[in-house]
Amino acid sequence: MKLNTQLGAMEMKSMVSFRDDSPELTRRDALVLRNQGVQKVLSIEQLAQLHAARLARFARNGVDRRLWGRLNGCNGTSCPNRVCSAACVFGERREINRLTREARRLLKGGERLWSVTIIDPNYFREPGRLGDFSMNGMFQALRRRIREAPANWATAQAVGAIDIAYNRERDGMETWAPHVHLVASIDAGREEIREVLKPRRSPPPNLVGATFRPVKAKPITNLANAISYAQKSTIDGRGAILDGRGNTDRRPLRVPDAAQLEHDIWLLGMRPRDRSFLSGAMVSRGGVVARKRG
Repeated sequence: MKLNTQLGAMEMKSMVSFRDDSPELTRRDALVLRNQGVQKVLSIEQLAQLHAARLARFARNGVDRRLWGRLNGCNGTSCPNRVCSAACVFGERREINRLTREARRLLKGGERLWSVTIIDPNYFREPGRLGDFSMNGMFQALRRRIREAPANWATAQAVGAIDIAYNRERDGMETWAPHVHLVASIDAGREEIREVLKPRRSPPPNLVGATFRPVKAKPITNLANAISYAQKSTIDGRGAILDGRGNTDRRPLRVPDAAQLEHDIWLLGMRPRDRSFLSGAMVSRGGVVARKRG
C-alpha cells in the first residue's frame, strides 16, 4: 500500500523532462508504468541481454564498427554519447517509457479513447529494402487525413509509432510490413475513425485479401498499456495461413537472422523517438503538452 501511494504521488507531479536521463528517473518511469498495468516493462538485466545480442550481431556480420562502436559504452546509466541512437536498447526504452508516462498523463482525461492500427501495403518493402521505406511519407499522409477530418476532430489527440512486421505469404513471398499503431482521444465512433484514417491509395492486390481492412479500431481498457504497445520496437514475424472459413490469417513466425540484422542497421540511422507520431500533442522541454491537431 505504501509503495502504491508513493507511485501515485510520482504520477501526480508535474511533467517529466525528456532531457533528464538519470538512472533514478529512468527507474521511476519503469515503476510508475508497472503500477499502471503496463505488461512489458523490461528490467535492466533484460535490456542488457538484448543490447549485448544486438552488438554481437553487428560484430558477427562485419557491420562497420564506426557505425555502432559507441554503443559499447551504453549500460543503462546516464547516456555517454552526445546523441542517442534508436539502436541503443537502453536509450530507446528510456524514451518509450518516458513518452508512455507523459502521454498517459495528457490523454487520461480525454474524450473517447481508441486503440487504432493503420496498415497501408503501399509502404511494404522487400527484404533488403527496409531502408527505402519513407517514415516521413507515411507520417505526412496520416497528418493530411487528420487535417481533412470533420470538425468534431478539432480536439483529437493521438500518440503512437511506426511498427515494423515481417510477413511471409502462403506462396513464400516475404515483405517488410510497416504500419502505424495509435492511441487516440477522438469524439468519434469506430466507423468514422476507419473512414477518416483509411489510406487514400488502393493497396497492391497481391498483398491483400478480399476481406482486408486497412484500419482497425477498438476501445481502450488500459491506457498506459495501450500507449506502451503502440510504441513497441520489436519485430513481429507473421506467417500467412488459411483459417476455417478460407480467409487469410496470421500466426507467429521466427524472423530470419538476416532480417533481424537489417532492422538493427535501420535503427542505427535514427534517434529513439524518430518512429513516434503525435497529433494534437507535442514534446516540450518539460514533457508532452497539447497543441493544435495535425
